[in-house]
Amino acid sequence: TLTGEELTQFVYQHPLSDKNDCRVVTADYVTKEDGTGLVHTAPGHGQDDFQTGIKYGLETLMPVDDRGVYTQGPYTGEHVFKANPQIIERLQQEGKLLHTEDVVHSYPHCWRCKKPIIFRATQQWFLKIDHDNLRGKLKEEINRNIQWVPESGKERISSMVAGRPDWCLSRQRYWGVPIPALKHKTNGEYILSSEVIK
Repeated sequence: TLTGEELTQFVYQHPLSDKNDCRVVTADYVTKEDGTGLVHTAPGHGQDDFQTGIKYGLETLMPVDDRGVYTQGPYTGEHVFKANPQIIERLQQEGKLLHTEDVVHSYPHCWRCKKPIIFRATQQWFLKIDHDNLRGKLKEEINRNIQWVPESGKERISSMVAGRPDWCLSRQRYWGVPIPALKHKTNGEYILSSEVIK
């Protein structure tokens, strides 16, 4: 028996390519209670995986477009969920699949269309909630300068601000209020003056 930490000294061959230098890394969100305790990581396709990728300097590959279709490799043009049976068949044919079974587990779905969500690492705009003591300033405003109706709203927003990570301001929707971010034509720098934005 080996611990997860002991496995980190090994590299392995990717089962779908000739790449022989895949690394074993550890992560505290992987447990044997939910399976074997060993999972793949895809830094381009999940928040925990992305953070693990940053920690270990892994490449953030994202071979799936915004429609959920592979953009590179042998499954180019296939939707990720439709390609799964083809991938399983290939692994079986090449003798690289030891076992397969259906497992029922929780997976996030879109609240509108009820389809499974495909996570992708995309560029976003974030508000650093701890920059320049913003979290402290927000707490001060909540406690001193706002009259709360009902009073329970104060506790609710206080707990949200206390535990909030950096706030993603951007959205991938076709409607909503646009972010007034302008780029200089020549040097590509963002113009962030209130005079220009007004």
